[in-house]
Amino acid sequence: MAGTATYIDLHTHHASTGHGVSVFNNRFAHDPAYYTDSLFSIGVHPWDAGLVDDSSFRELEEWLAHPNCFALGECGLDKLHGADFSLQKQVFGMQLELAQRHAMPVIIHCVRAFDELMEMARPYAGKIPLVVHGFHKSAQLAAQLTGKGFYLSLNPALFGRKDFDSSLIPLERLFLETDMREDLSIREVYQAAATWLNVDEEVLKERINGNFEALKQK
Repeated sequence: MAGTATYIDLHTHHASTGHGVSVFNNRFAHDPAYYTDSLFSIGVHPWDAGLVDDSSFRELEEWLAHPNCFALGECGLDKLHGADFSLQKQVFGMQLELAQRHAMPVIIHCVRAFDELMEMARPYAGKIPLVVHGFHKSAQLAAQLTGKGFYLSLNPALFGRKDFDSSLIPLERLFLETDMREDLSIREVYQAAATWLNVDEEVLKERINGNFEALKQK
């Protein structure tokens, strides 16, 4: 029914303010404590790849069984920061295997490593949902990723870009997020995104709600 869709904040580092549904991100092996009171994700960030071993992964797998755990992540690849890149790839690959075993969505951090990401994720595409969070690269890369089955959770900074053809992002592959932004509510993100995408805000909410349900059903 029109008007009943809620705001979905797919990736945030701050507890929900009550505007819709949010998925809180926990950095496994880095955070001193984990937030689990409502929906959350948990994973080994590429910056933390050097902090884990086999016993850590057994603990991570236990967290994935928590009733409020929605996704594995954020995890991924980063050529600018973090552990040795070969170790990042190893740790990311192990997490893709865990996600497939538990049939969970994966929230992905990727910096200057999209070719490697697409190569590593190829065996999992269509089997588990793969979401690149904080996306703010080119429209051509957006089309390439969504064409290979990825979802994109957009960085709000993208909405000021006039050189980006927003029509290249299919709504059925779209999410929105606040990430680290304490100064920005998810409602404001939706308002800005609707204007930038030239779509009614309620239509956008309905579409993203449908995408969120699709992730939960995988």
